[in-house]
Amino acid sequence: MREAAMVRTTMKREAGFSLLELMVSVSILVAVVGVTLKVLVDAQHANEGVSLLADLNANLRSSMVNMSRDIIQAGESIPQGGIGYPQGLAINWPSPPGKAYTYPLAPPLPQSTALMAVVPGDAEGLTVNGAVTDMIWMIYADNSLVDANGNMINSYPVTIASVSSTCAGLIAANGLTVAFDPNCIVITGDNAIVPGNLIMFTAPSGATTIQTVTSVAGQVVSFAAGDSFNFNGHVAAHISGSLYSLQTSPGSGLYGTTTATRVKLVTYYIDNTNPNLPLLMRKVNFQTSQAIGQGIESLQITYGITGSNNAALYGASGPANARYPMGTDTPTQIREVNLFVAGRSENAFSQGGQFFRDNMVTKVCVRSLSFVNRYN
Repeated sequence: MREAAMVRTTMKREAGFSLLELMVSVSILVAVVGVTLKVLVDAQHANEGVSLLADLNANLRSSMVNMSRDIIQAGESIPQGGIGYPQGLAINWPSPPGKAYTYPLAPPLPQSTALMAVVPGDAEGLTVNGAVTDMIWMIYADNSLVDANGNMINSYPVTIASVSSTCAGLIAANGLTVAFDPNCIVITGDNAIVPGNLIMFTAPSGATTIQTVTSVAGQVVSFAAGDSFNFNGHVAAHISGSLYSLQTSPGSGLYGTTTATRVKLVTYYIDNTNPNLPLLMRKVNFQTSQAIGQGIESLQITYGITGSNNAALYGASGPANARYPMGTDTPTQIREVNLFVAGRSENAFSQGGQFFRDNMVTKVCVRSLSFVNRYN
């Protein structure tokens, strides 16, 4: 009996753990769990940082790509001297929130009696983090309207016979409506002409003007007064730059071989309405602006000026890195646009509460202006 009892006692002791063994086991488990959790937290932070940096770089690239595409096209199908507009009038100009610019912008920015292919906006942007930002405007032909016959709006003159087609379009004597001949261009359908579009008209003399579409009824486009730019409705013969002024003789009601081209005016600026997330905005004409980059804090732009007559005015930076054309130099001499864009991550990093920041720099050739033959 005593031996059996001893055996049972021994078996019970071998089946359990001592307090010391349990404490050691728990300590090891806590250490392993702690190390595992730290690794998981570090991995989470690393993933967060990588995601924030990836989003930041994506926003910077999106900003650069969109601006570069528009700058490359600036001046396409636009006369080298720009587009005429009604003189002696306040022309409303696309502006950032809280601003209301008119064209031309205030001196010392370049003054002009025409809308230029590239319009510098040195220090015309909003203030972000205590620093003033730049803006830029550019104009180029919008050739996205191609009808079922493969014709664009400027494939034929509006009003007279062309090589293979007779265009019986009509420009109203008061310049407030234009009827396009469907045999030459169908303005409805995909990429149709719609209110808010800008149409440049070119007379046989080469004179140009620009009008804002206010309504479209079939093939008839109206340019009523009171448009967003204040381009329309100026029928007095003494107002140069109006559609009325393109008549073969003032008041005759007759127009020569006048061609129409749809154009875009594209604006870039930073909107800091929400200071926690400044946005780089792209605006076409006076349409609603679209954000193309989030967390963009700085936009700085300089220009490469060719054939400068005032090199000394640009100081150490020279005309290759000018804030805008100076002296007698004009925007027609712009050949390159130097872009600097800086941004921050959309959210602060959870460790330390700081934002990631980075920037991109590029130089863009203004294709249509660069291909100008200066010796003609």
